[in-house]
Amino acid sequence: MHNYVLIILLTGCRKPTIAPRSHRRSPSLCYNFPRTAPIKAILSPFDLSRGDLFDGLLIVEVPRCLPSIYNFFSGRQPHFDCHTTLTCEDDELMRKWADEVAKEIAEQKPEFAVIHVQGLLSAPDPEYLCKTVLRGIIDAPGIYRHFESSTAFFDTKVTGLGNMYLFRDASAVQQFDRFLNTGYRQMRPGHDQFVGRNEVDGFIQNTFGQQHTFRREFYRDDGTRDLSQQNTGFLLARFRIHGKEMTFVNVNLHSVPFEDVNEIAEHPEVTKAAQKRVEQVGILLKQLEEEGLRNDAILVAGAFNAQLHETELLSYLARTQMVKTVAKKDDLGRVEAIEHFDRHGRNITTVERCRFDLHSIHDWFFRLGRGQMVKKYNGELGPVTFKGQLKEESVFFQPSRHYAINPHTGKEEFMRTLCPAWADRVLYNERMDSLFRHDSFCASGLYYGLVGEEVYIGQHKPVALHASICLK
Repeated sequence: MHNYVLIILLTGCRKPTIAPRSHRRSPSLCYNFPRTAPIKAILSPFDLSRGDLFDGLLIVEVPRCLPSIYNFFSGRQPHFDCHTTLTCEDDELMRKWADEVAKEIAEQKPEFAVIHVQGLLSAPDPEYLCKTVLRGIIDAPGIYRHFESSTAFFDTKVTGLGNMYLFRDASAVQQFDRFLNTGYRQMRPGHDQFVGRNEVDGFIQNTFGQQHTFRREFYRDDGTRDLSQQNTGFLLARFRIHGKEMTFVNVNLHSVPFEDVNEIAEHPEVTKAAQKRVEQVGILLKQLEEEGLRNDAILVAGAFNAQLHETELLSYLARTQMVKTVAKKDDLGRVEAIEHFDRHGRNITTVERCRFDLHSIHDWFFRLGRGQMVKKYNGELGPVTFKGQLKEESVFFQPSRHYAINPHTGKEEFMRTLCPAWADRVLYNERMDSLFRHDSFCASGLYYGLVGEEVYIGQHKPVALHASICLK
């Protein structure tokens, strides 16, 4: 366990108010900074070995205008997969990621912003990771100069999820707390951050009924995930913003960090992993109903971990390229590899447990038309969206995962360990959708795409949804 040294450099006349020692429990972080004090925090030691472990990001923005306009953003960084490689540039990558997130928010000059992070328990030192993320964002000049108030809870005990909310005008926002007689408490100027606590008032946790063990037991010795012990769940917070009740849900659904080659060969209509994710969405919707949030505008964003229908994709490639398909089996008769060979005997497709490789066309194929060549295989969330339970804007951007730097060219490319996919999504309910409806006095400003599209900031690209909301 590291001892953290927090150095605060102030240019204002007021000192920061630190929570009483009785209320601070190591490794928890809980303090409140006055809005008038520009802050620069330095955490020591700075030796985080994994700079690519931010698993999710949701940003929600509300630029002030007449009428009011609201913008929403979402995105994420990677899970562990079979071939996670640590480099000496991870700390620099983490700073770059935080800079891109802060820049995306600051450029909009929003009324409020929300950041959702997943995968905190994958880090060797989750508390250090959390504090670095929080400081990297809140210390950005465009952030601390613009926002008067913020509250954050990074759960390193149960769900591994983190939510951060920033507000330009605290007087226009109240946070829901089910333990208060009044229901809502007024946001106040200052910045409250809670790291390492079991729970925090105003936030609701749920693990889809799973009982998790110590985080080091989530992975087998070979680096693959023990699927019975992976951390899934959600962390939500509810606010009344300019008189409108809104609930924001950070979610991390079931994932498979390797290719289930045997299942691909069986040609199932719905994979076991996809069915599990749909079931978890159902649990989430039921929980929201039980919490009495039916009439709220609800936005669910984060690590849906949706996969392409890889069986159909491989069948399409085999059919259009007129190749020979070869399935290799292990000693037990299970398929362990699927390969395509062209008429010259060249291997053009390889799928193994920790490999999904289209060889010479791999990066080009998944980028072509911003992913539109494979969009038709992106239907996993159809049962959720088609039934009207949750909605999603049309996807016209390339897959959000997994990226890496090619050591030979120095350029960013899709990794060849897992099939690229739109793993990170932003969905919302009917009430939120109704707020997206615009009249002639309000521009729509709708955008659904990637953040940091031109720079390498980790294996997962953050995804952004901007949508104008007119409040009357």
